[in-house]
Amino acid sequence: MGVMTLEALVGLLREEPGGQPGLLAVGERLAGLVVEPSSLQPYLHFSRGRYTRNLVYRDARLEVLLNCWEAGAVSPIHDHDGQECWFSIQSGTFLLENYGLVSGGLEPGPARLGSPAVVGPVGAGYVDFRCPDAPIHRVVNQQGPAVSLHVYAGPVERCLVFDAKRQRCAMQQLRYHSVFGRPLSPPESAHPRIRV
Repeated sequence: MGVMTLEALVGLLREEPGGQPGLLAVGERLAGLVVEPSSLQPYLHFSRGRYTRNLVYRDARLEVLLNCWEAGAVSPIHDHDGQECWFSIQSGTFLLENYGLVSGGLEPGPARLGSPAVVGPVGAGYVDFRCPDAPIHRVVNQQGPAVSLHVYAGPVERCLVFDAKRQRCAMQQLRYHSVFGRPLSPPESAHPRIRV
């Protein structure tokens, strides 16, 4: 497993040729990588019973987040608004449930999902990739607290959240728990119980 600081990783991702992080380049950089734990410290913000989204870097073509997961935290079933997404586990153990879309689900409204393909348990160094052809998944933290690093090929400000039982999906605006290491303090009504 390779080790590098978070700052160094962001620098490498920003320098990708062609102005857009490439699938191969980002995947290769993240494969087996565990970011130097001390460089994660400013972005480690946990919240009881859930997970938090902590912005590390963002420009028009790249977004880097650190998600902090409490024990038992589960994401809703969601997509990534047409963006490529790399999910790199830094600590903890996760189950990943990947869903195929049977019908609907390209906009809010009816959506039928296939049975999930379960990956895991997986731990530190594992990298998952979501692309526009296979964007839908749910993440389950099996052992917490845990930390995951997310790289998006373009900022993701909203996504579709799926209700498999009701066979519907709805658009959800995404929020950060912290920005560049500084926790945000919006009113409690702006903190949904489930964050994507």
